[in-house]
Amino acid sequence: MRYFLTEVVEKVFQARVPSGPVAFKVLCDDIYLPNSHALAIGMIANELVTNALKYAFPGDRAGSVLVSLSKGDGIELSASDNGIGLQGNTDPGGLGSRIVQLLAQQLDGEIAYERLEPGLCVRVRARPR
Repeated sequence: MRYFLTEVVEKVFQARVPSGPVAFKVLCDDIYLPNSHALAIGMIANELVTNALKYAFPGDRAGSVLVSLSKGDGIELSASDNGIGLQGNTDPGGLGSRIVQLLAQQLDGEIAYERLEPGLCVRVRARPR
């Protein structure tokens, strides 16, 4: 998963911020998943990083995005940024968030949004079968 997840995040950054002031880092345990689970994780990571780049760093604001995948009692994917964070008191409810929710359900997972100072962390905890 380390190679695959890094490739996904790199491609999103190349498409969204070819030379922008936002950096990224991917941390990943040694995890091997079946193709269907890996695909779901990759699509979730793609959506979370895309949303961070679209909304967390308006204008030419500098920042960073950290994507991590770890294994414990299940797997946990997180994407955090040091951007402007969620505006308002609600969790995101757009199309991308619904896609992430559906993909997480396929993995018997749950999504949690954590407001950071500054930024946002989105965690998907899953127990794929």
